[in-house]
Amino acid sequence: MICPECGAENQDSAKFCKQCGTSLNPVATMKKTNSDESRPIKSGIFNENNSSPSSFEAKGSGGDNKNLIIICLTVIICAVLIAGGLIFLSNGSNNGNDSSDVGNSISLPDNSVNQTDDSQNQTDTEPAPKKSSVSDMKILSGSFTTGSSLSDKTWCSVYVGEKYAGEDVKISVLYSRDGSDLNQGKIVPKNVGSDGTVSVPSADAFKYYPDHALVTIYDSNGNVLDTQEVIMSAKSGTQTF
Repeated sequence: MICPECGAENQDSAKFCKQCGTSLNPVATMKKTNSDESRPIKSGIFNENNSSPSSFEAKGSGGDNKNLIIICLTVIICAVLIAGGLIFLSNGSNNGNDSSDVGNSISLPDNSVNQTDDSQNQTDTEPAPKKSSVSDMKILSGSFTTGSSLSDKTWCSVYVGEKYAGEDVKISVLYSRDGSDLNQGKIVPKNVGSDGTVSVPSADAFKYYPDHALVTIYDSNGNVLDTQEVIMSAKSGTQTF
């Protein structure tokens, strides 16, 4: 029997240690079998077969694992919350932009209307493009055509130049025979043709062929531009001047 106090070996039947005199408690001693056999518990020292230290170690290890799991879960929850907040803010920003775009698109018709009104106002206020000035228009040439029937009217055509094509003018032709007027020579508004000519028929057919004509060209305001006096042959057909 081993003494729990000094470790001296005693007989199994001994009640006290022969070396230190300590009472030998059979429960507190263990029989030595080899060098690695368990030694008696002393002053809180545990052998490898004692379950108490192992339980403490297990408890300590379990606590560390639990703390690590809690930390990991906390980090994950924080990451999820942060990500959710960023997504929410991003969606809110996009919704704000969409609302702004919708507002802008809704206001576009008003802008279009305003632009249309401005364009209309500019169109109303802008003067029409000026055509070529007719102040220097002259009768360059012309012709008279008279039919042989008493019902045929006499046509007068004067050439003023193609550069005046499209211009608004007025013309009068006074016909006479042997000094007597055959018509009143009324002023008639006309438009210069694309070939630069102005043509006008007589208001009525004449009983006699005219032998004289006075042709006058006016601008659109009635100002005289040019006058041409023509001596005609008193016959039917076309005569030029």
